[in-house]
Amino acid sequence: MMLWSQSDLVKATAGDLIGDWRNDGIAGVSIDSRSIKSDELFVAVKAKRDGHNFINDAIRLGAKGALVDHIPADIPSNTPLLLVPSVQEALENLGKYRRERSQAKLVAITGSVGKTSSKNMLKTILELQGKTHASPASFNNYLGVPLTLANLPIDATYAVVEIGMNKPGEIEPLARMTSADVVLITAIGKAHLEAFGDIAGIAHEKAQIVKGLKSGGIAVLNADTPGYEILKKQTIKNGSQFISFGGIDGNLRAKKMQKLNGRIKVQCQFNDRDLEFIVGSSGFHFAENSLGVLLCVDCLGADIEKASQDLAKWEPSSGRGSFEKILLPSGNIFLIDDAFNANPSSMKSALQLLSQRTLNCSRRVAFLGDMLELGENEVMLHEEIISWPELADVDIIHTLGPLMYHLHKKLPFNIKGCHYESKNELISDLENILQEGDKVLVKSSKSVGLSSIVDAIRAMKK
Repeated sequence: MMLWSQSDLVKATAGDLIGDWRNDGIAGVSIDSRSIKSDELFVAVKAKRDGHNFINDAIRLGAKGALVDHIPADIPSNTPLLLVPSVQEALENLGKYRRERSQAKLVAITGSVGKTSSKNMLKTILELQGKTHASPASFNNYLGVPLTLANLPIDATYAVVEIGMNKPGEIEPLARMTSADVVLITAIGKAHLEAFGDIAGIAHEKAQIVKGLKSGGIAVLNADTPGYEILKKQTIKNGSQFISFGGIDGNLRAKKMQKLNGRIKVQCQFNDRDLEFIVGSSGFHFAENSLGVLLCVDCLGADIEKASQDLAKWEPSSGRGSFEKILLPSGNIFLIDDAFNANPSSMKSALQLLSQRTLNCSRRVAFLGDMLELGENEVMLHEEIISWPELADVDIIHTLGPLMYHLHKKLPFNIKGCHYESKNELISDLENILQEGDKVLVKSSKSVGLSSIVDAIRAMKK
């Protein structure tokens, strides 16, 4: 299926087609020359590296053409190019152009934790009720949001877009780009404190997502999160409606959550109706997110009863709390892969998941790496993990990185493992650490690189 005609590319970007373009259309839009698919448009964005240096690679791998703001000297003269003044602006215009012409009902999601899992939950249950578009990865920034919109099929019934932030002022322009029918704010936590200072600052920025709501749109808010009053105030100031989940007064709130064969059974009340469903994970934080997800379904006019039953088909994705059994030469271990991101809120949820007594495991082992972007209190926020009740059922904690060393120093002897200066040092020691029957958590901020620990554990399979 072709997503873009050449004439629409020109209309959207006001660019010039040069080189030898074939007459058929564009199948999709990509910013990664390594994963480019046949007949896609390669967008030569300038991020950590300049995409203009990889145009030839993208064309060789099947790209139909490239979106550029200049023509590099090593590009053959017949290379199909769409020349624009600014690649970034052109990418944003592609996203806006497609959204303006789409009839899809769209949910935009933000929050300190739970954005990606909630997006994936929504995609899982909505695509069973209509054609649904969502990014395959955590595309939630100034590149990812317009890219997600630029790839929105014109015949989609629903779309789900994730919106993140690292500094003030990022949320609003991305939210306006989505023109959402519904926005979901999952939770406010201690993330990116380096840029925002405190929870209130984070909540004020997250609340800007409501400025992207269409007229008549609805905000779905977590009534049980810090900053809830700030979220409500901004929504009302924006002239938008809101509905809430969790807490004691939420429109959808859990009456009972219980562990059931490695999953969570949820009994909840939605206005005057009772719902009962299964969430495909043993993490209570995922079950809490599911309440907001179901409210989004109802706000879209989709079938909330069917959606609640379909939640059992969702599972956490790799790096975000996924659970797997791995057969080692010495026997089975159980791995929780949560190495994609970390802040105090998500760290606490991950340790809760590790501590659950849902398996007949011999030990509960944690590999914890640094939590980044926490600002001037970063040392204290690592040290205070020692006071968390979630550590009561953890048998041993190994740490990695200069910030986690502050936790390591405070750990009592009975649960203090090793501290490692590098991930390679840790990997080389894995065979000495892991034992048959271990339940193992790997958790850190993404750039710490503990995903390589997960890969190394999987590579130890029998």
